[in-house]
Amino acid sequence: MSKWSDRTFLDGLRQAGDPLADAAVARLRDEGGARAVGAAFRHLQGNATPLPADAPDALHAFMRDTGGLPPWVQPSRLQAGSDAFLKNALPSVIVLLASSLPRGYAAPCLTQILSISRNLERHPYERLMGVVQLLVNVSDHRAFLDGGNAIVTAKKLRLLHAGIRVIADEYRPDYRAQYGVPVNHEDMLATIMAFSYLLVAGIRRLGLPLADQEAEDLYYLWRVFAVLMGIHPPGAPHDDSLVPATVAEAGEFYAAYVARNNTGPEENAYGVTLTEDNLAMMEQLLPPITRLCGLGFAPHLCMTELMSAEELARVGFSPMPGHRLLRRVLTLVLRAGQWTGHHDAFSAHLAHLVLQGMVEVDRRGEVAFSVPFDRLDLQGPAFR
Repeated sequence: MSKWSDRTFLDGLRQAGDPLADAAVARLRDEGGARAVGAAFRHLQGNATPLPADAPDALHAFMRDTGGLPPWVQPSRLQAGSDAFLKNALPSVIVLLASSLPRGYAAPCLTQILSISRNLERHPYERLMGVVQLLVNVSDHRAFLDGGNAIVTAKKLRLLHAGIRVIADEYRPDYRAQYGVPVNHEDMLATIMAFSYLLVAGIRRLGLPLADQEAEDLYYLWRVFAVLMGIHPPGAPHDDSLVPATVAEAGEFYAAYVARNNTGPEENAYGVTLTEDNLAMMEQLLPPITRLCGLGFAPHLCMTELMSAEELARVGFSPMPGHRLLRRVLTLVLRAGQWTGHHDAFSAHLAHLVLQGMVEVDRRGEVAFSVPFDRLDLQGPAFR
């Protein structure tokens, strides 16, 4: 057993937040009051574009002072990780929606925070589009260049999470005693695993080829992003000791996280609701002709392929039996996508088409970056 499944170490992660981001939000509140906080956080709900010039000084100072990539980062590995994602763009989005997100919803420590949003039932598509957009922001070839999408996104997320910690104390006053610091290092690492380790595991579970080095490179992207997200010891922004270094270590951490945090549906009603929203969105993404032909169950079938019966039960679902032929067709389609995925331009276009389908469902006309912690009452009493 390593530290990644050591209870004492993980308990420490559960009590760790982000002092720099918390201080920036506190300064923002002290200098501008509740109204300024609400206006400032609207700057953070856009995509990965830089802050506008008229954003509050507290936000600009945080963006400037948190710097860029640690010196140990290898650009060649970032490029290789991006290539691995492009090769697997379509299966990655399917794994994210049909496995990574539902498995995350089995943890009440996560869904208790997500449920603070007053638009839980009314805006599921916007929330889910946001996490898919994060996948694209981090996996782009230029994401980690100076001022790139991954770097800007990480800093914006840190500030948003700091706002959530303030809000959580107001709306979930018992949260800290039960689950630790809201949006703590343990929970953030588990979320990072949804975009990295669980993608690797899901691609392989579908029977698609993914070489060991490709898997490690894809994971490396998110390991670097985790450090940029503030998952490091206090005052040591380049220290990656709090992030699993390999896919194997990530697997050990995630198994320990599940054992520590996941429950059944009776103890986690919000997790069931989020999973139902997720499934409904996947069904809406299907072409109309598919639903007319009676294949509206395909998303549930994907969940059955990618999640065990125990994992499904934790969020109130059961496996879908039969349909062996459709399972085979699904694998063949995704394998064909991998073959063509060797051509980067085609793979990038394929990913764009998948995202565009989500945009059309939400009727917004563009994919704007949005995290699962948006649409909160940032002008409420917690900020006064």
